[in-house]
Amino acid sequence: MKLYDYILKNYKKDDPFFVSDLNMPGSTKNNIRQALKVLCDKGLAIRYDTGVYYIPHDSLQTETQVKKELHALVKRNPPFSDADVAVKKYICDKGEYFGYYTGFAFANSMYFTTQVPFVREIASNNSGGTKRKVKIGKSKFILKKPRVPITTENHKVLQVLDLLNDYEFYMDYDNDEEFVKRNLLGYIKKMKPQKEMFNNCLQFYPDSIYKTLYRLGVNNVLA
Repeated sequence: MKLYDYILKNYKKDDPFFVSDLNMPGSTKNNIRQALKVLCDKGLAIRYDTGVYYIPHDSLQTETQVKKELHALVKRNPPFSDADVAVKKYICDKGEYFGYYTGFAFANSMYFTTQVPFVREIASNNSGGTKRKVKIGKSKFILKKPRVPITTENHKVLQVLDLLNDYEFYMDYDNDEEFVKRNLLGYIKKMKPQKEMFNNCLQFYPDSIYKTLYRLGVNNVLA
C-alpha cells in the first residue's frame, strides 16, 4: 500500500495527522518521512509544522497541475488552527480524552476571571511528565502532568478539581461571586459526575480543597 492511500484510509482530508502516529506495514519511519517529502513536493500533502501534516481536500493529482498551482496551494491558510492541532495531540482524538485545558484558560471560560491567557495551559497524559512549553505553528502552550491519569470518564472532574484547588488564585472578586458559584454548580450538575468517581479523584488533591468544596456547596449537586 502506498503512503498516500494509507493516509487517506486512516485520516480525513484537511485533518492534521502526526508522523509519529503513522505505522504503515513494511515501512520504517525514515521511509515514511521520505515518502511524505515526495507527497509534499507533488502537492498531495502539506507540512503544517514539525511532524504535523495534512492532506488538502483539493489535492493536486497531476504533475501539470502541480507546476501551475503548487505555489498558491502551499500559501493558502490551512483548514485548521494551532489550537486544533494541540487538542488532537494533547487533549482528545477520535473521541478519546487524554487531556484538558486548565489554568486561566478554563477559569476564564467559567467566568472566574476576565484574564485571557496569552499561553494556554493543558494537562495531558502526553505531557512528557514535566511542565514545559511547546510551540505549535505560531502558538505556544504550557503542558503539565495531571495528578491522575486522564480518561474520557474523568477528564471533566479533574478539570473542575484543578480549578477549585486554586480557587482563590483564579477568582477575580470584581466579578459577582454568586453568579460564578451558580454557573460552576450548574456546570457540575450537567456533567452528572458520580460521587464515587469525584471522591476517587479528590483524594489526589490537597486537604485545603475541601474548604472550597464546602463553601461552594459542590456536594449538593453530585449524583
